[in-house]
Amino acid sequence: MKIERVTVGMLQEQTYFAIDEKTKQAFIIDPGADEYALIHKIDTDGLKVEKILLTHGHFDHIGAAAAIKAHTNCEIVIHEEGKRYLEDPRYNLSTAFGDGAMTLQADQYVKDGDVVQVEGTDLKFEVIHAPGHTLDGVTYYNDAHKAAFVGDIIFKGSIGRTDFIGGDMATLIRSIRAGIFTLEREVTLYPGHGDPTTVGFEVLNNPYFNMFE
Repeated sequence: MKIERVTVGMLQEQTYFAIDEKTKQAFIIDPGADEYALIHKIDTDGLKVEKILLTHGHFDHIGAAAAIKAHTNCEIVIHEEGKRYLEDPRYNLSTAFGDGAMTLQADQYVKDGDVVQVEGTDLKFEVIHAPGHTLDGVTYYNDAHKAAFVGDIIFKGSIGRTDFIGGDMATLIRSIRAGIFTLEREVTLYPGHGDPTTVGFEVLNNPYFNMFE
């Protein structure tokens, strides 16, 4: 599995492509606001997009999902708590921070412990529910490649905001400890903003966890 990223939008959101190099089948994780750049990459690289995986339903992570679905006929996947985020602009923050009210429909709703995959490829992810930034926040974890796409749950040296609808600091800290920090130390974390990090680095260095010892 090859992982590539495209940084999009005014919030510099990281859109990731998880690509099976043999077949060029791909998952897109959190397609942000620049549908033209993302569709250009899909077409230029000859990618066969199977699914869009949403780590949560905030506007900066879902902005190009509808356009990519229409272009590729792929499926949109989100946690079952994400339905309200996709369907309510107050929850997805599009009326507060975006260019106008945004709504979206998913094709598949998942829960903690589910596996999203394409048989016969490297595209296989376990769903780890980690609320706190939002109610629907999840990590998509690929054990074979020690890769976890964490959205806005945790960043290098920081964690996601908890002052939006559905956010709660104590819940987020518990979610990270119980889910992400139980993964092996060498697992790479691919966040929705900023650079990748590792479980081991965050366990030792993330200041938010010293605060809550």
